[in-house]
Amino acid sequence: MGAPALRRLMTVLLCACITLSWTRPVSALSLPWSKTTGGDGATPMIPAASGTLQEVAAPGAVQQLQRRLDGRRPRLSLVSPPDGAVLREASWTLTLQIEDWPVTADPDLGPGAHIALQIDGEPPQRFSHLSDGRIQVTLPALSPGSHRLTAYAATPWGEAVKLPGASLQWRLHQIQALPNTQPGPEDPWLVLVSPSELSQGQPLLLDWLVWNAPLQNLREGDGRWRLRLTLNGDSVLLDQQQALWLQTRGRGTQAVQMELLDELGEPITPVFNNQLRATPQSSEQAPIWLQDHLSDNQLARLLGETPAPAEPKPEPEPEPEAKSDPEPEPDVETEPALGMEPEPEMAHEDAPETEEEAKADSSAAPLQRAEPPPRLPTTSLGGSARELLNPDGTQR
Repeated sequence: MGAPALRRLMTVLLCACITLSWTRPVSALSLPWSKTTGGDGATPMIPAASGTLQEVAAPGAVQQLQRRLDGRRPRLSLVSPPDGAVLREASWTLTLQIEDWPVTADPDLGPGAHIALQIDGEPPQRFSHLSDGRIQVTLPALSPGSHRLTAYAATPWGEAVKLPGASLQWRLHQIQALPNTQPGPEDPWLVLVSPSELSQGQPLLLDWLVWNAPLQNLREGDGRWRLRLTLNGDSVLLDQQQALWLQTRGRGTQAVQMELLDELGEPITPVFNNQLRATPQSSEQAPIWLQDHLSDNQLARLLGETPAPAEPKPEPEPEPEAKSDPEPEPDVETEPALGMEPEPEMAHEDAPETEEEAKADSSAAPLQRAEPPPRLPTTSLGGSARELLNPDGTQR
């Protein structure tokens, strides 16, 4: 067999070996990505032709919050304990310096922008209180041996900010270091950020961080690592750190597996980079960021801003009271004084017909009240006693 034929045969055998090396069927390869953007303006990571995992746009409330956070450049700094420290106490205190991130929580709306801490492959712990620009929390002792930790600025819905300086990774040892139980400082390391306790309902958020991943895509086709994401048995290959919103099939527990692979499809240190997490369907009320829209007040409360004061509602004008017609006063007839006879009613004469008569009437003297005639005394006296009185009753 000639050399050209032998080279062709070796090429065919190598391709067959690479094809058989995949342990799980892959739905699609997201390289290069489609230039079509989704409803939220993000580039889809899963091609529409894959037909298995359905990528959807983020909820409307998430898009509102993301636009308000786009101008932020969070930066985390480790204060204590330092990287590589050996802990011996029953508890330890973590101190992180936080810059340009609105860490907050609302008692009614839930966590806002916050800081997340993950130890090894455990679910994240979330912190929402800053003091002088620092987060300082006391945590229980770690299990004996070596541990890897990562901290990152997280959005209200739990997504990790991918900007430089927005995340940290370091190692701590309890009692003493245990070599070869954790990835080295320069080794690739996969951190499964979500799903977590914040993932409820539809759609499902999937997010991750990859530390020390080999540089790739420096030239076309130069892919040195892949992330194989499997959701309830459906798989897809990804090669970027970008969160996904997926529409899941059915309800109940969602099984999410993430594996870090090299350019040949081989697992990269699978003991650290092959993770499985189950997300049960929660019966609690869906988080507010799954809604289609948030009010300005809700946005401010989730981002640690001062809500704008509500405009006072105008007070309703009082209705005018219906005016009631005054009741007619009863005619009161004036009774004559005691001992006086009622005045005789004067007959009304017709108005004067001529000007001369009117002038004569106006010049007439006012009417005088007629005095009643004097009453004559009566007596039963007779004789000489009667003769002592005058006719008007006065004594003579």
